[in-house]
Amino acid sequence: MQKRQRGFVVALCLCLLSVSGIYGLYRYQSGQAVQEPEEQIAEAEETPEVQETETANSEETVAQADTEEEKKEEAKIETEEDIYEIGEATLAQTETDSVAAQAPVEEVTEEENTDETQEEEPEETEETLAGENLLSFADNSALMWPVDGEIILEYSMDKSIYFSTLNQYKYHPAIVISAEVGDGVWSAAQGIVTSVEVNEETGTTLTMSLGSGYEAIYGQLKELAVQEGDMVEAGSLIGYISEPTKYYTREGSNLYFQLLKDGEPVDPMDYLN
Repeated sequence: MQKRQRGFVVALCLCLLSVSGIYGLYRYQSGQAVQEPEEQIAEAEETPEVQETETANSEETVAQADTEEEKKEEAKIETEEDIYEIGEATLAQTETDSVAAQAPVEEVTEEENTDETQEEEPEETEETLAGENLLSFADNSALMWPVDGEIILEYSMDKSIYFSTLNQYKYHPAIVISAEVGDGVWSAAQGIVTSVEVNEETGTTLTMSLGSGYEAIYGQLKELAVQEGDMVEAGSLIGYISEPTKYYTREGSNLYFQLLKDGEPVDPMDYLN
């Protein structure tokens, strides 16, 4: 009898344990089933926030697209305005060119006159060259005395000579002929006046081409009777004796007379009669 009671108790305990296990399993499954909807609900609650974020991002993207479109429109407007301004500037330039093309008829005439003047100048040069070709001075030609007077300073390029006014010795590439102020000066040979200059040492100075590379230079002059480009015959009046410069105050009034051959000084006394 006692054994049966113990067996019954054991069986009952096993049944209770089985029931407890089944109940626990049921509770566990129920808890899982409840938890999953809660997670889904939480996820569902979080989803609007994500959607709002995505919506905001979409709105920002749309705003940026609108801004870019506005910039393109502004750039297009600026471009159109630039095109309009360029068109106006081009039109104004075209009108200016048209007026300039029609107006300067007189200026073209002046330019043509200038060109004609420039073309005339070589003709004068050709005349001068033709005149020089007519000159016939040569190594054996003679010079006329350009003024009556004594030589007070001789030509000296091989040794120095004394200058009273300067109180020094130096070489002298010309001759100095004593003359009175106002005396006439005559051309020593036929030639063409090539220059008239004012020199500190020799005052008003006239240079004349004689031909064949020879040149005659007359200094200490005033009141010239000829000018540059004139053809002068031998013995013709070319000017008058002036007061001496400060380089010749002690020597007195005079004519400075120099003869060049190919630019180098030669002794005029070798050619004067």
